Amino acid sequence: MERFTERLGNLLLPLAQKLSENRYLKSISSGFSACLPVVIVGALFTLLANLNLGFYQAAIGATPLKEIFGFVPKITTDMLALYAVYSISRSTAENIGIEKQANSIGLLTLAAFLVMIPLGVTGTKDDISITVAAALSTSYLGAAGLFTAMLFGLLVPVIYKFFIDKKILIRMPDSVPPQIATSFQGILPSFCILLAFALVRFVFSLTSYGDINTCIYTLLKAPLAALGANPFTMIVLIMMCSIMWFFGLHGGLIVMPFINMLYMPLAMENLTAYGAGAELPNIIVKSAWSGFASLGGAGGTAGLCIVMCFLAKSQRYKALGKLALPSGICGINEPITFGLPMVLNTIMLIPLIFTPIITFTLSYLMTSIGVIPVMNGMEIPLGTPIVLSGMLCGGWKLALWQVFLVIIQTACYFPFFKILDNQALDEEKG
Repeated sequence: MERFTERLGNLLLPLAQKLSENRYLKSISSGFSACLPVVIVGALFTLLANLNLGFYQAAIGATPLKEIFGFVPKITTDMLALYAVYSISRSTAENIGIEKQANSIGLLTLAAFLVMIPLGVTGTKDDISITVAAALSTSYLGAAGLFTAMLFGLLVPVIYKFFIDKKILIRMPDSVPPQIATSFQGILPSFCILLAFALVRFVFSLTSYGDINTCIYTLLKAPLAALGANPFTMIVLIMMCSIMWFFGLHGGLIVMPFINMLYMPLAMENLTAYGAGAELPNIIVKSAWSGFASLGGAGGTAGLCIVMCFLAKSQRYKALGKLALPSGICGINEPITFGLPMVLNTIMLIPLIFTPIITFTLSYLMTSIGVIPVMNGMEIPLGTPIVLSGMLCGGWKLALWQVFLVIIQTACYFPFFKILDNQALDEEKG
């Protein structure tokens, strides 16, 4: 086993190091993280407006509450691309060393994103086609525009930095206050960037796509959606996260950019469909990570906390279990990861890798055959307790299913933990 872990470490650690240090992946991850308050609040209001309980819907339907609750999602989750393009761009600017201009670059990227959306919306009223020439279509301000938002959020700051590095700026005399001088320095790169994007928009208007958003969505939607819909993609990410934690690296930080990139658009599609009362299109969404695979934290350790707390015989692990259980229920497992520890613990390597894979795979199969409902796309905030997270993501059936998954975790970890517990008990007796 030691030879195996050594070879595994030599193979994966350099890759993990490069991924964790990649500025652009970090920008996507931190950019989406900054958007979490908007996503969570929008999802909560969607849940309030559409909670599938007959008496509740009758109560809010008899008042203006249902309409009031519906206002917030339309300008939060339904327009997530607007928030993401600014936030990712700002994070990119900070990560590539131009943090002083981060806010300005974020706004510039937002402007470039909006430039690419053609004006004019056509609708039908009383069988008459009506076009509003000055309207801005919201089609690509939400989930459909997230791919473009990520691309622009990475691209515009890099172009801006090129102007700074080459000193293609308007320079003001030293007597001019720094804030004004900085504003003038941004005029030339901003003008050139927006001119370039306007030209790109014009070129795309001559193509069959009509605009760049449609092109990017059409070309990337199918392969990325297929990749995200394939359960083996999530299984690979789960395995990678667990292995990284085994070697003492923060597996969540390493895989989260890929989770956001693949599953955030799918989650927003489900949330939009849920708000519209339509069928939820995607079985796997971002909340499947924390709601199915990582109950109790990376490695799915909520069951291990229960084993330690109630079945351990050694005083060492009994005490650690009592300490770890409350935080484990809320998805925070640092007491287990570093207190047991899970890091470089070859006895716990097998359950660390396979427990979350088992719970996710079972959940995927049960969702596919209709035993449990499809997740509605609700983002699960860090610290949300087990059962409550299931209620938020799909109702009582998912909450009950999470309890069952914790029982499975307990069974997976028990035989491996008993080896450690017996060793600790012998040490205490000796």
